[in-house]
Amino acid sequence: MPALDARTSEAAADAAELERVLGTHPDVERCTVLTGTRPDGVPVSTAYVLPRRNEVVQHDGAVLGRQYVAEWQGVYDHVYAQHTSSDPTFDTRGWLSSYTGGELGEDDMRAWLDDTVTRIKSLGARRILEVGCGTGMLLHRLAPGADRYLGSDISAGAIDRIREAFDGRLPDGVEVFQAPADDLSAVAPRSVDGFVVNSVSQYFPDEEYLDRVVSQAVDAVDEGGFLFIGDVRSAALNRAFSAGLELARAPERAPSEKVQALVERRCCTGTELMIDPCYFTALVGRLPRVAHVAVLLRRGKRRTEMNRFRYDVVIRLDRLPAGEVDVPDWRPWERDRWGAAELRRHLQEERPPVLGLLGVPNARVLADHAAAELLARPDRPAVAGEVLAQAAAEAGEGVDPEEIWSLGDDLPYAVRLSWARSLPDGAFDVSLVRVDGSSPAPEVRFPEEPAPPRRPVNRPWYGRVENVNPVKLRAHVRAQGAESVMPGRFVLLESMPDADGDSSGGESLRSIQWA
Repeated sequence: MPALDARTSEAAADAAELERVLGTHPDVERCTVLTGTRPDGVPVSTAYVLPRRNEVVQHDGAVLGRQYVAEWQGVYDHVYAQHTSSDPTFDTRGWLSSYTGGELGEDDMRAWLDDTVTRIKSLGARRILEVGCGTGMLLHRLAPGADRYLGSDISAGAIDRIREAFDGRLPDGVEVFQAPADDLSAVAPRSVDGFVVNSVSQYFPDEEYLDRVVSQAVDAVDEGGFLFIGDVRSAALNRAFSAGLELARAPERAPSEKVQALVERRCCTGTELMIDPCYFTALVGRLPRVAHVAVLLRRGKRRTEMNRFRYDVVIRLDRLPAGEVDVPDWRPWERDRWGAAELRRHLQEERPPVLGLLGVPNARVLADHAAAELLARPDRPAVAGEVLAQAAAEAGEGVDPEEIWSLGDDLPYAVRLSWARSLPDGAFDVSLVRVDGSSPAPEVRFPEEPAPPRRPVNRPWYGRVENVNPVKLRAHVRAQGAESVMPGRFVLLESMPDADGDSSGGESLRSIQWA
């Protein structure tokens, strides 16, 4: 295949030239350009850039993390200082759409809340600790069924709103107090059955902070309890989310190159924490009490950014209430390409005791993932509208997760959907376990490890203190007369693994999900 060999050789030469050009930027410490090929053989490239460290990043990372938390505290203190909500049990102030900047719709928020409450109630705790309880949307719905409910929040204003909702007198068994998420010193060891932190992890500054929250939560939960970490922003889907968001905001005739620049900037300078599920699945080996980790897609028939790009985690401690079942044969979805109707027919006719499917294409995410891939190509469509149209055509229909879950409504199967493998196109894995209805369904250990290693957590404060960004780097490449070797995308790094020869370092670079 001489034509393909020539393309590969030319791509390698272009990568070397791009590395040379980027190396002349005064704020670039080091860079590596990795190339690949599309299915049609056209080369694509990504430039991984390690900025020259400024002293702020070198010496004050911990301080920046604390400042980041304090900034969010200030935001919510301000929000809750405004006039009170007409319904203090459903206060959605501060819940804003990434797409419009306006408040999320009431119907979407009520559906999100109902699905969250249903999932937490199914875990069966009687003594609950909720960190980041806000004004009590979960508290008002979960506390009446609990023997004890502890709620903490970093915002004093949030705690005040909860007290006001009860006319200053909290119900028996309910306690609230002000504290950051990584300070559970007021909670006695093993004094609760369930720990809940929902739609809060995105405001953590880094992995170290997350570690402290998880380890203290494990200490607070009693034998056989659980941790529920909900509404987690998926690092794996960040590029798809960013591409869909910027295309939704862009005029139809906006140049696609400018849209891609905005996508890169958003990926590199995001202001919220994103976590890859591998962080949580690795807890089974890291923390002795962790018995099982389930990475769950969020429920919801109404497609929103919360159920398309976020997930829930249930961490079981010490033991599993109903044990665990093995799936003897995980079937790649591509083998049969079942939709919900075909899968229903198979279950009714064959009645398998256990069935596992891998890589079911996710109708919620496919188009945005296809758009992200298109924007990163050197031969991308010229304008935003064309990118959207081509992405929709290439993505196909996929399978709606709710259609799979609905099989458990009238068939004797416990249905579970997992994102443990954290695929960048949002594909999910499915287990269906036949049950008799008289006992709880056992857990399933889903496949976890993808082919390359992954970096699990970003630092949302990092991009704001570096001296370079993708826009500046593109301008530098043009100024050097090297636009012909411009990469499809730039990724800014905090450290650079050895990627020479596309060794394990190259795999590490390719696997950075949050960029």
